[in-house]
Amino acid sequence: MEIYQEDFFVGIHQRGRLQERLSSAHEMFNRSCPGLDRIGIALCDEVLHQVKTFLASPARNNPLTNYQTPLCDADSLASTAVSGQVRVVNDLELLSAGKGEHTKKIWDLGMRSSYTQPIYEDSQLRGFIFLNSRQKGYFKDGMTKQVALFAHFLAQMVLNHQVTLRTLVASLRITGKMMHYKDPETSDHLERMAHFSQLIAQEMVAQGMIDLDDEEIDHLFRFAPLHDIGKVAIPDVILQKPGRLNTKEWGVMKTHSEIGRAIVDQLIDEFGFSSLPDIEVLRHITELHHEKIDGSGYPHGLRGQEVPIAARIISVSDVFDALTSARPYKDAWSNPQAFSELEKMAQKNLLDKDSVAALRSNIDEVEKIQKVFCERT
Repeated sequence: MEIYQEDFFVGIHQRGRLQERLSSAHEMFNRSCPGLDRIGIALCDEVLHQVKTFLASPARNNPLTNYQTPLCDADSLASTAVSGQVRVVNDLELLSAGKGEHTKKIWDLGMRSSYTQPIYEDSQLRGFIFLNSRQKGYFKDGMTKQVALFAHFLAQMVLNHQVTLRTLVASLRITGKMMHYKDPETSDHLERMAHFSQLIAQEMVAQGMIDLDDEEIDHLFRFAPLHDIGKVAIPDVILQKPGRLNTKEWGVMKTHSEIGRAIVDQLIDEFGFSSLPDIEVLRHITELHHEKIDGSGYPHGLRGQEVPIAARIISVSDVFDALTSARPYKDAWSNPQAFSELEKMAQKNLLDKDSVAALRSNIDEVEKIQKVFCERT
C-alpha cells in the first residue's frame, strides 16, 4: 500500500526570493512542531567584520531590519561564532539586562527562549541563524533535535543562494579583470563604491525615502562593483587616454553601458540565472548608472523617477569615489570638496538629491570604508 505525505520543507527548494521561501519553511515547521515564533538570519561582512540583518519570519512587524553592528560589539554573539557549536538559551531573562540591541528587541517581542547557530562555509563565518520561541524551555529534549535539523536546512538554503550570487558576480568580475588591466580604476574603488551604495540604501530606508528590504539591499551591494563591466569592450586608446576625449571618442566610451547590459544578459541566459531574485537590479546598474535626473544622461535620456533607484544610488557612489581617488591625471579631492561638488550636481538635477544627502549624513562610516579599502600600490 502506497502512502503519500506532505513534504514540509519543499518551499526551501523553490526558486524565487529567499524571504518567501523562509516564510514557507517556517509555516511548514510549525505545522509539526508548533511554538517556533520567530526566525532571523544575519550575514557577515568578512572585511568590515560586521553582522547585518538579512531575513526574518514573520517579516511583518520585524524590529530588526536595516541594522548592522560590528561583531566585536556583540559579545554574546561573537562567543557563539564557533563552527560546530550552537547556543541554546531557554530563559532569555538571563540576557535581557544586557547591552545587546538584538537581545533587547527580541525580549520586547515577547521571545523567551532562543537557539543560535553560526553559518559556516568551510572555515569562513557567513552568518547566523536565530530561532526564537515565546515559550521558556522550548529548545529542550526531543525538540532540540528537530530544531537542529531545521536550522541546518535553513543554513544550506542561505549558503546555496550565496554561492549562486558569488558565481554570477565572480563570472562578471573575471571578465572585468581584463578591463582593470587597462583601466585605472582599482578593485579598492569597486569595494568602496559597493559599500557606499549599501550605506546610501540603508540610510534612505531608515529615513523612509525608499522601500527596500535587507535582501534587496544585499543584492544591490553585491551587484554594485559590476556597474562598468561594459568597459571591457572599449579600446585602450580611449580608456587610457590621459586627457579629455573628443566627440568621437566620447561616443565610443558611452557605449559601455549598453555593452555591459548585453554582457549581463548573455551571462544570465547562459548560466540560467533568470530566476535569481532582483536580477533586474543588476541590469539597471550596468545599463543605467550614467542616466541623469534632468534627462541629460545616457544611454536612454531617462529623467527623474524613470531612473531606477539602484542606478541613482550607484551613480552617486561612483562619482564620489572617483572624486576622492587619485588617478594619474588628477589628485584626490578631500571629502568636503567632493561632497560640495555632489551637492552642486544634485542642485542641477544631475544626481539624486536624496542619495547625496544619505551619503553625506554618514560621513563617519564613509571615512571608515575609505580607511579599510585604501588604495594599495
